[in-house]
Amino acid sequence: MTEPLPPPLSPPSSSRTSHHQDFPGFEQTSLLSYMQLADTKASVFMFVSSGAIAYIVGHWGLDWLRASPAGWHLVLLAVSTLFLGLSAIYAFAVIVPRFGPPQRGLVHFAGVIQHPSPEEYAAEVLSKSATELYAEQIGYCYQLARICARKYRLLHRSLLTGVLGYAAFLAALIWL
Repeated sequence: MTEPLPPPLSPPSSSRTSHHQDFPGFEQTSLLSYMQLADTKASVFMFVSSGAIAYIVGHWGLDWLRASPAGWHLVLLAVSTLFLGLSAIYAFAVIVPRFGPPQRGLVHFAGVIQHPSPEEYAAEVLSKSATELYAEQIGYCYQLARICARKYRLLHRSLLTGVLGYAAFLAALIWL
């Protein structure tokens, strides 16, 4: 007969308090919320940037790309489109998941499916001590934090290039 599973948030030692026990769950929930917020903001940035590019192309067509008589408004439209395009690309990069190559593990779905069968996965989970399971959870939180930091770096770049693109776009509209 197998022993029952330890509680999923067991602290590494009995000297830990309940706030230690609750920490991985709290951290994972917090990180996932931040990541969802970044994805939502990135979706808005991508939509707004793409909309501005569509407006430029719809209103002026693509003739301004040739820039035969290179007026300032044509240069500003090109700069605007470039920065808005970069903003949309950075925003898209925020949304694309990036966990890296799957490694065998107990928490992340890509690691779980590296086990050849559900029985083998269950056996590995059951073979772990409370400390080892706790360490797996904390390690997963660390991976999520790295992904979250990357998302917010890209989101920041999307915002900056979007602001520059809109500034150039507004300047082009004023110049016309």
